[in-house]
Amino acid sequence: MPPGVTATRSIELPDGARIVADRAGSTLRLVGDGPLLSASAASSVEIESVNFDGGANPFADPKRGLLDFSNVVKLSIRGCAIRNSCGCGVNLTRCGGRFAQNTIERVRDAGYFSMDGLGVDIDGNHLRECGDNGVMVWTSEAGHYEGSRIRNNVIEDIHNVSGGDGAYGNGVGVFKAGFVRVENNKISRCAYTAVRNNNGHDVSVIGNDCKTFGEKAMYAEFGAIRAAFRDNKIDDAGAGIAVTNAERGTDIGWVTGNTITGLRETHPDDEFGPTMFWLTGILAEKNCEISGNTVVGSPWIGIALGGYRQNLTAESNTLIDNAYGITFARGLRVGDAVIAGNRIVGSKKAAIAAMGGPSILPGDLATPGEAAKYPRLTVRDNAFL
Repeated sequence: MPPGVTATRSIELPDGARIVADRAGSTLRLVGDGPLLSASAASSVEIESVNFDGGANPFADPKRGLLDFSNVVKLSIRGCAIRNSCGCGVNLTRCGGRFAQNTIERVRDAGYFSMDGLGVDIDGNHLRECGDNGVMVWTSEAGHYEGSRIRNNVIEDIHNVSGGDGAYGNGVGVFKAGFVRVENNKISRCAYTAVRNNNGHDVSVIGNDCKTFGEKAMYAEFGAIRAAFRDNKIDDAGAGIAVTNAERGTDIGWVTGNTITGLRETHPDDEFGPTMFWLTGILAEKNCEISGNTVVGSPWIGIALGGYRQNLTAESNTLIDNAYGITFARGLRVGDAVIAGNRIVGSKKAAIAAMGGPSILPGDLATPGEAAKYPRLTVRDNAFL
């Protein structure tokens, strides 16, 4: 590329294209309705260190990206800046490869969107000021192996200009995709969540540092299977981590080693009510291990074993200064639950309490003999301080 700014209409790249910026800096600025750069049915395309500016030109199709690629087997976009898009920053369909060390900012839709990807290494990027979402990885078939790795990114200031109750406003969103890793990212100031796994299978969310969200910080919901949340730090959100909607197929999860602080009730959508379990550090419903977590200062519940509590284990957690340390669902159809070896400190209302729907019932299972009232519930070896 020549140095300076080059104004251009949409460019379609051929197979094997390689674009490299001049050392002095090269910018392509869109004239017209976009996309600025596209390619399809290519074995490889490589772009390095180029600045792309949408010029705030309206797109003929607002769901397309300033960079828009389909069926590119090996796509490499590295060290680029992608700004001022009236659609997505980058929109990919059935692409694989690497997207690394790029900046995406001031885009109307998602910063990065991929449908039916071939596995992309999304590494070390900075996404900010996105109108609807940060990084979105979707597949059209639930559980289809996708294999992208979303790691070492900074994702911040993600808005919700399209409204709704959670489809928009998320730092990272996985929809239906299988075997996606979301690892070691810094995610902050999102209208809704840091990471939302909707119907994804075998999605691992590991070691992320997350702060300031309008709703729950992390979700596995609506048919998510084998979801793992490990070693994440969460601060300043409406709730921490939820593995929920078992009635819609969510099943099997691990919530281990997370630290959750600073919960505060928030209402990004006025229709959300008490059943949203605001101010709950961790909520799970079916076949889930909850262990080694720390929840500090929740105004409501540290850990909630909800739904019909099917095969839930809360073990070796530290719960400090919460209104209720651990709660569990009771009722005619509840399954097994184990509450064991937890350290529960300074609970303001009860250390372990039963729930009837969203209401907490009187009594505290820290009192000897109280747990015997509840069938299929094991309470043992907890420390109450």
